[in-house]
Amino acid sequence: MFSGYIDVSETNEPAGTRKMFYFFAESQRAPETDPVLLWTNGGPGCSGLGGMMTEMGPFRPTKTGNATGLKMNDFSWNKIANMVFIEQPVGVGFSLAPKGLKYGDEQAATDNHRFVKGFFKKFANYAASDFYITSESYGGHYIPTLARKILQSRDVPNFRGAAVGNPLTWMPYRNYGQYGTAHGHQLLPKPLWDKYEAAGCRTSFPASDACNEITGQMDSILGGFDPYALDFPTCNVQELASGRQERFMLMRKIKGGEYFPEDYEACASNWGNEYLNRGDVRKAMHVDPSAASWSMCNGAINMGYNKTDTNAPMMPVWKDVLALASKEKFMVYSGDDDSICATLGSQQWVWSFGLKPTSTWEPWTISTDDDGDQVAGFLTKFGSKFAFATVHGAGHMGKFSYAFFLFLIATVNGYFFSVPQTRPRQALELLTSFLSSDW
Repeated sequence: MFSGYIDVSETNEPAGTRKMFYFFAESQRAPETDPVLLWTNGGPGCSGLGGMMTEMGPFRPTKTGNATGLKMNDFSWNKIANMVFIEQPVGVGFSLAPKGLKYGDEQAATDNHRFVKGFFKKFANYAASDFYITSESYGGHYIPTLARKILQSRDVPNFRGAAVGNPLTWMPYRNYGQYGTAHGHQLLPKPLWDKYEAAGCRTSFPASDACNEITGQMDSILGGFDPYALDFPTCNVQELASGRQERFMLMRKIKGGEYFPEDYEACASNWGNEYLNRGDVRKAMHVDPSAASWSMCNGAINMGYNKTDTNAPMMPVWKDVLALASKEKFMVYSGDDDSICATLGSQQWVWSFGLKPTSTWEPWTISTDDDGDQVAGFLTKFGSKFAFATVHGAGHMGKFSYAFFLFLIATVNGYFFSVPQTRPRQALELLTSFLSSDW
């Protein structure tokens, strides 16, 4: 494992003005031949180390801590790939940025492009490895904009494609997906949903006063649920919940085993925060002494991010990407228990491309010891370039209260964790399939 900084300063800036922090975990299988995957979290303004600590990284934080404060992750993505976790935009987490930097999609894509080139210069032994970019949530902006820049420049010859989970693609689809998913889960009364439809709230953006009143009633009804994972527990430890009132759902059984993964921890991000702020950990990870205390998300960057960019539709960017792609492949995957960047919302744009499906809504499965193959979701392929997959029972994240979500929506769009945390085994299986030569 390696960690440190890649300088992504502009040519007119002094060296070291912008430094992006990374954590690189080589593949546990065959690092010389396995692909390299770059991972960033969303936000905008949230750290890729959050994903490393609580989603698909080689280990997970623990509640009480031990000699290291960590435990191994049986479903880490570096079981099959070389994983590079980055903290971007610069200023997030341990990354360093100049004061007054104007944040937006173009700035992020340009800095991330510089990082990719700098990384393969630093780790030249991986420069010929297949390379993919991956993310979730606001990665719905980060991934297509970075992919387009790489494809346009053609200066990363080992680039092979991208995968993004529960992406934010366009706010009207996101908003409709949120309330439509709650309605589909039978969490809202029909008369209120009928008012939503009659008022034209499905396409109202920005929302009308009537729609704001209706969705306000819906928000009140949904206040006891975690919108990032409707059927998962939330962190109910008061001192870890930042004063928020949270509830905890009782564990349930369904056919095939535990409803929640055995190691699912609703407070894991808080434990990860404590771990990464330990002095010995910062020193071991080569964190610049001037870097601020680590936090999962940078609220100032989130609030200062270009609002036009966050509201922009990414469908035209995806069309550019697919037009530029030759042998590259791209996958959008979606946990169907998420109402924040919901499967319902993603389906609004995935099917609007006009791409011809070569396989439609075919079930994909995982094997269990006791019950044989179980349906894990559905997969649709549009030729060899683009695919859409669902992961049944997976959420967007599983920690924050609805009240906290509403605060984030009021600022910009605070999105964090996704499929690998709530359905880690299924996520690894899907990734393995995507990376295979016969995908």
